[in-house]
Amino acid sequence: MPLSFLLTLNPGDHLAVFAGKTFSDTELLNGARKGLYERSRLLSPDATLSAIQDLKFWVAEELSFEEGASASFGRILSELWHSEYLDQLPPLLNRFERLVCAYFVRRGSVTAFHGFCNAWREGVLRRILLFAEEGLELNDPGHPPVPYALLVAGSLGRREQTLEDGSRYFLVWPEGDEGYFEQFAYRIMAILEQCSLVGDIRPNTVGRILWRGSLADWEELAAAQGEGEELSAHLELLSDLRHVYGDETIGSKATQMARSCLEGYRNDPHITTLAGRQIAAPVALGILGRIRVERTGEHVGSFNLAQSGLTPLVNAVRLLAMQHDLNPGPTLERLTALSTLRILEEPYVKRIEAAYHLLAGLKIGKEIALEQPYICPAGLTPVERQKLKAALETVRHLQRLVRRAVVNR
Repeated sequence: MPLSFLLTLNPGDHLAVFAGKTFSDTELLNGARKGLYERSRLLSPDATLSAIQDLKFWVAEELSFEEGASASFGRILSELWHSEYLDQLPPLLNRFERLVCAYFVRRGSVTAFHGFCNAWREGVLRRILLFAEEGLELNDPGHPPVPYALLVAGSLGRREQTLEDGSRYFLVWPEGDEGYFEQFAYRIMAILEQCSLVGDIRPNTVGRILWRGSLADWEELAAAQGEGEELSAHLELLSDLRHVYGDETIGSKATQMARSCLEGYRNDPHITTLAGRQIAAPVALGILGRIRVERTGEHVGSFNLAQSGLTPLVNAVRLLAMQHDLNPGPTLERLTALSTLRILEEPYVKRIEAAYHLLAGLKIGKEIALEQPYICPAGLTPVERQKLKAALETVRHLQRLVRRAVVNR
């Protein structure tokens, strides 16, 4: 997607383009009718008829595109679920990426992109788990000896999955049977690697990507104490955790254990120090309000969209959500809940939503182009730079608000 598409919108337009939840179908239809009425007042009958026919053609074209995209996605999900061999997965993954990238280029919807990627990644994980079970059945271990659950944290845990692989997985079962699940975990990791869904697997990386243990082990892990960045990462993990596959009872118990641990930290004095450090993460703005870029190195003149824009926004919203005991969910849903609870005012929430859509959309565009998430402000027009700067200013202001709400409470 051209950068100019995302940056040439007015702040209010970002919501119209991206935030589907902002308008109901009736409101959109009434808006179109009003626009047509206002336009037709200035036209002759022939010109009005021509405009309506053009609109009819455009609606038919857009409807055809949406129906085609929906059908294509349904077919590829069906093929995924009915796949019989592991070799069928990589081509399906490539087809999905082409489909979702084409949709984003056409629509520019961050929410839709996340929705497609969430559903696809969850479907892939379910099929991989079944492949792993089937593979062990062909050998000695046979079926899983006890029920199990797969939990996920990170972008997929928040339902903000993209083409990148930054999630962590947790395989949990009631008790015992470590031998079977150790083999099961390694087979899962081997399939993930074969499908290029994780990097190179080494003995010391398996546990970090796919943790496995009994419910008792999980409770101990969830309650683990730490300091500094280690504790910060742990709380982020627990805040974004959700159950995606397997036994519902085990999954519910595991997520409830995580929420209980978060409850214990909510009023812990140590959390204020941690929160202060987290929400002080640098945003790409200098002291005078100019966009700050790297001065040396490979990315001189650019800044990292994720590290210095999107991630600080997501972290700040997550911290507020954790303080108010909100369920795990996407950043936009957390913002809606915070607005409903009157923790954040609705006009301010809309500003944050617009900043999120802009920064997340630019990052997705970089992923589609197979580029690192760096952007060079000098390559933008003055209007584009101003819109990007406004988004970054919103992130910085949000950090200050969270500091007052959490750290200085």
